[in-house]
Amino acid sequence: MLKGIIFDMDGVLVDNTEYHARAFDVFLKRHGIEKKFTSEYLGRTNDYALNSLMPEKVKEKGLRPLSDEKEAIYRELARKGLKPMKGLNRLVENARQLGIRCAVGSSGCMANIEFVTDEICGIRESIDVICCEDDVTEGKPSPEVYLKCCERLGLAPSECIVFEDSEAGIEAGHRAGCKVVALTTSHPREKLEQTHADMIADDFDCVGIEELKKLAEKA
Repeated sequence: MLKGIIFDMDGVLVDNTEYHARAFDVFLKRHGIEKKFTSEYLGRTNDYALNSLMPEKVKEKGLRPLSDEKEAIYRELARKGLKPMKGLNRLVENARQLGIRCAVGSSGCMANIEFVTDEICGIRESIDVICCEDDVTEGKPSPEVYLKCCERLGLAPSECIVFEDSEAGIEAGHRAGCKVVALTTSHPREKLEQTHADMIADDFDCVGIEELKKLAEKA
């Protein structure tokens, strides 16, 4: 039985890959790094991306100050044009009316999650649980963030459906024991069909509560 919906944030609540890429480009240029942000870093923690892109700077300045700087750039860029994913607010409202609990499980920082759920999407009051980078020791594809969401929701993974967009996130949801719906925001449908996704959708208008209930009940 479907009792919980867990949303990734980046590429799920909002289609924001472009803004993160632009923020990384501004950030890396500011620090004299010629490398570019690529799809390799989608769904991963900033620790992973920064250690890959600028290991010497990390040793010099530390991960948290650099991560905070990059995310501040992202929020400033995103504030000017970011919108909720199509159909998100309708799905969240329908879930709440049916007593289905909602969570966000993201590799992002709490400041970004609050920015997106409150300022951009207006769903913060409908989110029962948030797990961010500070709540886990392992980033996706580790299932840790989704297992913690389930634990804090008081639900079994089999009672929850995860919405994801990245390969690492899909693997994390699958390993946690949840059914996973993949959105086509970051990868084409053909690539997502090669993952452990149980369903693929372009946005939230393409999937309703009844479909999610049926998915949750599949063996």
